[in-house]
Amino acid sequence: MNALIVEDEGLTRNLLSGLLRREFDFDEIVQAADGDEAWELFLGDEFTFIMIDLIIPKLDGLSLARKILEHGRGKKIIVLSSECDDYTVKEVSRSGIFGYIDKPGMSEFVLLEAIRTVLQGRIYMSAAVRKVMDRIAVDPDAYYKVLSDREMVVLRLLSKCETDESIAQELDISPFTVRRHRLNIMNKLNLKSVAQLIRYALDQGIVKHKSGLGWS
Repeated sequence: MNALIVEDEGLTRNLLSGLLRREFDFDEIVQAADGDEAWELFLGDEFTFIMIDLIIPKLDGLSLARKILEHGRGKKIIVLSSECDDYTVKEVSRSGIFGYIDKPGMSEFVLLEAIRTVLQGRIYMSAAVRKVMDRIAVDPDAYYKVLSDREMVVLRLLSKCETDESIAQELDISPFTVRRHRLNIMNKLNLKSVAQLIRYALDQGIVKHKSGLGWS
């Protein structure tokens, strides 16, 4: 039974590795500092359990987890992140990832409970994550309930300050269609300006303040 830890902070990576060695019966515990390295390691070995920080260099943690799940192996995944916004929580919860721990609420007790739960094949979400999930589940105006998939793509591109023309070219649609999507998005979200739209996207986590989190 092998484990893979994907974390760019060396101290955190070593602490997680030490916890797994002390409390669980893994044959091998492998470490990676970025998403690209982790993907190569994953392809070369069989891992029963994988812990991934969502905010890592190169291939981001969510994209890495999705690739692993699409590959059909290593399904017992826990992700760690300081991000606990609506968008991140929603994307993780619908991805097939077994566990999600917010770093501000991470303790040894939480880690052990999460790891044991996921190794048993059950879902684990930390308290802060569950709170977000419960709130957006009952919010009729949550972005994912009112926006179409295409509108979500346009919203993310608009929030990155891309022009109508560049968005039109990227999506192979007309600038007029981009403007129509923008108006529909603003009406559905009750936003009055592009500035409000950008602020909304940042607040919800649909686009990130930090680099390396351009999640599709």
